Amino acid sequence: MVRGAPVLMVEADPAGVEPALAAGELACPGCGGVLGGWGWARGRWLRGRGGRQQRVRPRRARCRACRATHVLLPVGVLLRRRDLASVIGSALLAKAAGSGHRPIAVGLEVPATTVRGWLRRFAARAELIAGHFARLAAWLDPSVAVPEPRGSPLAYAVEAIGVAAMAAARRLGAHAGPFQFASGASGGRLLCNTSAPFPWPW
Repeated sequence: MVRGAPVLMVEADPAGVEPALAAGELACPGCGGVLGGWGWARGRWLRGRGGRQQRVRPRRARCRACRATHVLLPVGVLLRRRDLASVIGSALLAKAAGSGHRPIAVGLEVPATTVRGWLRRFAARAELIAGHFARLAAWLDPSVAVPEPRGSPLAYAVEAIGVAAMAAARRLGAHAGPFQFASGASGGRLLCNTSAPFPWPW
């Protein structure tokens, strides 16, 4: 969805982002400097549940120290995807439970080729995803029972996301859902065609 400027994941509600920018509460991921508002990125229509369209226009920010600009991408969105993270997450949950891509597509009212693409990309990165979220769960809550690999790599990766999301909710408070959490914790790159590592929370 966003090309060019580096991305910083922020909360889904724009009403919470603006006060944080104004108060200097958002830090540059490059140098740690204070970010300030710097216009807007190009808006896009994204597809939600049942094919409903939702317009998203991410905020831009500029670091007061290093002058780098960043796109503030809401956690409900994944890079290079036109469907919301919650919709893609529903497909992944259904696949982990044994459904095929065609019935999943019918239930979500999304083209079957689109769903197949999500599932293939996630499956290709399942080992990386599972490892990242299992480590993140243990970091968030050292007492958590990190899931052991079993079943398909895709199902294991989905389970690891769920465990990490629950650990985050216990430590940090409520969040909108496991796949919004997964979007934020992967820097929006959960399904990206890149070998770049996911960001770590320090």
